[in-house]
Amino acid sequence: MRRFIPLFICIVLIFSGCTQKKKVKLSTDDIYAIHQQIDSIAKDSVYPLLKDLEKNYLHLPSYPDSIKSHNNYLMGLHFQRNQQLDSAAVYFQNATDFVNDSITREIEGYYFQSAWSAYYNLGLTGDCFIVSQKFKSLLNPEKQFRSLSWASYWDQYTYEAMGDHEKAQESIDERIKIAREKDSASLAMALTSKAWSIYNHSSEKEEAYNIFNSLLENPDGLPDSDKFAVYGDYGVLMYYDGDFEKSLEYYLKGLEAAKAAEIVDKTNNIANAYSNIAEVNIDLKRYDDARTYLDSVKLLGIPNLARDKQKALLNYELRLAMETGKGSTEITNLLNEISNHQDEVYQQKSKNELLALTKANEKEKVLLLEKQATEIKNLQLQNRSILLLISIGLLSIIGFLFYQSRRLKFEKQSLQNQQRLLRSQMNPHFTFNTLYAIQNQIKKAPEEATNYLLKFSRLLRLYLENSMGDYIALEKEVDSLKKYMDLQLLRSPNTFSYDFHFENLEEDELLFIPPMLLQPFVENAIEHGFSGIDYPGKIDIRLELKNKYIACTIEDNGIGFSQKNSEQKQSASLQLISDFLKKSTKKDIEITNKKTINPEEKGLRVQFLIPFKLTEHD
Repeated sequence: MRRFIPLFICIVLIFSGCTQKKKVKLSTDDIYAIHQQIDSIAKDSVYPLLKDLEKNYLHLPSYPDSIKSHNNYLMGLHFQRNQQLDSAAVYFQNATDFVNDSITREIEGYYFQSAWSAYYNLGLTGDCFIVSQKFKSLLNPEKQFRSLSWASYWDQYTYEAMGDHEKAQESIDERIKIAREKDSASLAMALTSKAWSIYNHSSEKEEAYNIFNSLLENPDGLPDSDKFAVYGDYGVLMYYDGDFEKSLEYYLKGLEAAKAAEIVDKTNNIANAYSNIAEVNIDLKRYDDARTYLDSVKLLGIPNLARDKQKALLNYELRLAMETGKGSTEITNLLNEISNHQDEVYQQKSKNELLALTKANEKEKVLLLEKQATEIKNLQLQNRSILLLISIGLLSIIGFLFYQSRRLKFEKQSLQNQQRLLRSQMNPHFTFNTLYAIQNQIKKAPEEATNYLLKFSRLLRLYLENSMGDYIALEKEVDSLKKYMDLQLLRSPNTFSYDFHFENLEEDELLFIPPMLLQPFVENAIEHGFSGIDYPGKIDIRLELKNKYIACTIEDNGIGFSQKNSEQKQSASLQLISDFLKKSTKKDIEITNKKTINPEEKGLRVQFLIPFKLTEHD
C-alpha cells in the first residue's frame, strides 16, 4: 500500500494545482500519509506541496491542530536545509503556536527544539527564552523530566550567548538535579557541561578534572554516544593543558566509542575524532600517523562533512605540509575538492532560485531577441543621412529623458518625504498605553508582564525594520499588523477578532508596498470604533490585486461616526495618508459609514488603492 503513496501525492498536486473547478477531498489520514512520505518528494516540490495543503485544506477548522503544526514544522525543515534561517524560524514558531494545552507527543518537543535552535543561530536570545518558557509551561514535571532537561540545556546556551555565566551555571545545576533525581541516563552529559563551564569560567581547574575522572571510573556503564563525548572532551582538556600523550590516549578511546555508537551524526563525530588524533600527532612530530588519520577523514567523503569539519581538515593539512616541508599539491587538491563541492551546492541553490524566475522572464527574453534582431537589420541598412537623423533624434530623446528624469526624481523624493513624515506622525499613544499596561502587569502578574514586554519589543523591532525602507515585502507588512492586533488583544483580551482575506494574490506574494499604511485605520477602529461597545468587535481586512495596484478594504463593526463627526477636520495622519495615496494612485480614500447604506449594519468601511513594486528597490 505504501508504494502507492507517492503516486497519490502526485495526483493531489495535479488536481490542486491545475484545476479550480473540483478539488480532491483530503482526509486527515490522507494528509498524514503525505507528511510521512515527504522525504520521497523532489526537493523543488516540497514547499509548493506543503503550501498548497495549508492554503486549500489546513485553514479549515475541521483539520486538527496537530496536522497544522506538523505542516509548518516540515516547511521550517525545508527552509533550514536551504540555509534560510529567517523563514525557518517563522515556520517553526508557527508549529509551536498550535501546541497549547500540553506536550503529548515526542515530535512536539522537536517543534520547540527547532524553533529555539533557529532563534539561537540568528542571535535572537529573547525569542529563545520565549520558546523555552512556553515549552516548560506545557510539561508535566513529574513525568516529562527528560524534556525539562532539554529546556535547561537551551537556557544554559542562551545565557552563555548573552555572557551571563552565573545564570548559565544555574541552568546546568538544574539539569544535573533533574538527572540525579529522575533521569540518570543523561547525568554524564550534564556533568560534562558543568566540567567545561568550570574549566572555562573558573580558576578551579582541578574540579573540572575531578568530574571527568568520576565519569571515567566506570566507563562501561556509559552508552557509546556518551563515551565518545566524555573521552573526546577529556582529551581536549588534556590537549589544552599540554599533555599530548594523555590527550592522544583518550582521543583513541573516543574514536572507538564513536564507531560503535548508533547516532544520527555518526560520520561527523568520527571525522572529528580523526582530526583531533591527527592534530595531536602533528604536535608529537609523528607525521606518518597524522597523515594516516587525515587520509581517513577524506575517505569519509568531504561532501558528507559539515563545513567546520572541512575547515579543520584544511588547517591540519596546512600544518602538516609546513612542518614536513612538503609542497602544497595535496592542500591545493583538497581545496579544489571542497571548492567543487561548494560550487555544486551553490549551483543547485541558484538553479532552484532561477526556476522561479524563468516563467516571468520568458516574455522579456523573446522581446529582447526581437529587439536585437531589429537593431542588427537597421545597422545593415543605415547610411549617413539616417545616422544624422538618428543622432538628432537621440539628442532630443536624451534631453527629454533628462528632463523627465529630473521631474520624476523630484516627485519621487516628495512622495518619500511624505511617507517618512507619515511614519513619524503615527500615533505614539499606543506605545505609552502599552508601557503603562506593562507597568500595571508587573505588579499583578510579573510572568505575564515579561511575556507581554518581549512581544512588545519584537513588534517595535519589526516596526523599526519596516520603517528603514520606502517599500517592504507585503508579507512583512501583514505580519507586523497581525502582531500589533495580537498585542492589543493581549492587553484587552476578547474585545475583538480580526481576519484577512486575499484575492488574486497570496500572503507571501513577492510584492513590495509602502509600510504602515494600514495600521492607522486598524488602530482607529480599535481605539475609537470599539470604544464603549457592549458586543465583540470584528475587523475584516481584504487585499485584492487589481492591475497595478492592491485594492484594500478595512471594515469594522464599531460605533461608526455621526454626521457631526463626519464633518470634523481630518487628523494629520489621515491627511498625510490621503495626500500620499492620491499622488501615488490618483484616487482618494473612501470612508463609508455602513449605517447610511444599511441601517442594520454598524461600523466603517475604508477603501483605498495601494501602489506596489515587484522588487524592494524597483
